[in-house]
Amino acid sequence: MKIRLRDIFLKYPLLDGFRRSVLVGVCKTGTLFSTSTYPNTAFYPPETRPYLDNLWHENGSVDGQFEDQSKPAIFAIYHGRMVGLPSLRPNNNLTILISNSRDGEIIARALKEIGFSTARGSPAHGGVRGALEMKSAAKANSRLAMMVDGPRGPRYEVKPGLVRLAEITGLPIIPFVTHTRKNYWMDSWDNFMAPWWCTPMVHIYGHPIDIPKGISEEESQAFTNLLQTRMDKMRELAASFFEKPEKFNYKG
Repeated sequence: MKIRLRDIFLKYPLLDGFRRSVLVGVCKTGTLFSTSTYPNTAFYPPETRPYLDNLWHENGSVDGQFEDQSKPAIFAIYHGRMVGLPSLRPNNNLTILISNSRDGEIIARALKEIGFSTARGSPAHGGVRGALEMKSAAKANSRLAMMVDGPRGPRYEVKPGLVRLAEITGLPIIPFVTHTRKNYWMDSWDNFMAPWWCTPMVHIYGHPIDIPKGISEEESQAFTNLLQTRMDKMRELAASFFEKPEKFNYKG
């Protein structure tokens, strides 16, 4: 009989608690390290600039804190490209929807340690609660972030929940894709991208997608397909920045 290491941890709560604490520490340390040492390059169209002013404010920071002048929006990001989240500064003005799964608990705790706010829920567990928490955060003028491919995948497949969240909050969707020059692709469903230390990163932001109120199921699916098409193209573009620079052509 095959015994998995995960099953052993689950059998002993104290051991499992230690495992989760270690993983939270690893996630936190790695994220803070990437934020302070990785060279970052970003491309975005003029229409998206108002939602990113806090990132590129000409006057820099005030007393060590970034002056947040950005308009709120929902950033759509791949589950396996969460390494790009720290670039969405300041951390304390971004609420991220995280699933209620065991792995989600580790991610949520690590993000809170860094300074992000989180809402908990997924289509399978606590979806309504998560949506209500995100709606409350939007009313408080917080920016939002949601993983387009959900907690279980398939990888890079946009789920319809993001469009519905944009509809109920009234916020535009900003597609967001990150790629790194050198990274390790983890053996997981999302093929998580773990960058090498100090490797350069590129961030590609798409045009805002406004979702009208009261759309039909067919219209919701059309917007989901639109987001899918744009993010597929952005993922290819981001990869070409390092892999095929002669083919990189950002038009905004």
